[in-house]
Amino acid sequence: MPNSVPFKQVDVFTSVPFQGNPVAVVNCWNLDEKEVHTSLMQKIANWTNLSETTFLFKPTIPNCDYKVRIFCPQSELPFAGHPTIGTCKAYLEFSGRKDVTEITQECGLGAISLSLEGETLSFKGAKTNIVEISDKEVQGYGSAFSTKLIERARLLEVGPKWVVALVRDSKACFEMDVDFVGLNKVCTQFDATGVIIAGKYADEDKYEMRAFAPRIGVNEDPVCGSGSLALARYLQEVNGYKTTYSFHISQGGRVGRAGQVSATIQHKEGEISYFIGGEAVTAIDGQILL
Repeated sequence: MPNSVPFKQVDVFTSVPFQGNPVAVVNCWNLDEKEVHTSLMQKIANWTNLSETTFLFKPTIPNCDYKVRIFCPQSELPFAGHPTIGTCKAYLEFSGRKDVTEITQECGLGAISLSLEGETLSFKGAKTNIVEISDKEVQGYGSAFSTKLIERARLLEVGPKWVVALVRDSKACFEMDVDFVGLNKVCTQFDATGVIIAGKYADEDKYEMRAFAPRIGVNEDPVCGSGSLALARYLQEVNGYKTTYSFHISQGGRVGRAGQVSATIQHKEGEISYFIGGEAVTAIDGQILL
């Protein structure tokens, strides 16, 4: 195995460097996946100390363009949103592919469809299961926040398992304080990845959103793609849209970022699909030791 491989750090859900959510992408394309041990990938992810680090391999599923394995500092994830967009951005740069509009990613959830329109990469949610949770769980999650939840929390299984709830408006969401110790305990007790809280802007199709995952070593994720997917599915459940609805999500203000996410709940031919998108920019391009 070589001493070093190509490496990028991609800032996701922004067109301005250092304003989104970075993901480290390690290019293992020219390696046999069996040579790169899970323990080494986990060690590198812990060292980068980003919310996620990904490892790019040749695909093993027919018709996929590449395979990605996704690690947060403490564990591996089957899927995550901003790493999906960031890894796709890196893959296109590593491969030199041009004039591409459709890409298929292999990951722990299987095949994920992505599209490129202009500078915006979007993915289609492959898993959007919604689960009702007990009153005890709802109260436990609610007790970790300084702001009252106005809509019943539900569990969204989108790869990660996010508990999603709403507060009264965007200002309440932005200003809300969090008991991370208490939240970690309740997420561990009920086996949730973390919690998504959102509040709507007045007279706009836009939400302020925050993502909290202390259980996996990320107190507040600056801009969360899988959380945005979970929010879209949650809003469909709460509001019962009958036609396609598109909205924007602002994230990261409380941690000094300015992430911008586009979301679409598509109603087409009797089926409902969920799409999450945004821009991405490469901030670091070099080599990393293996």
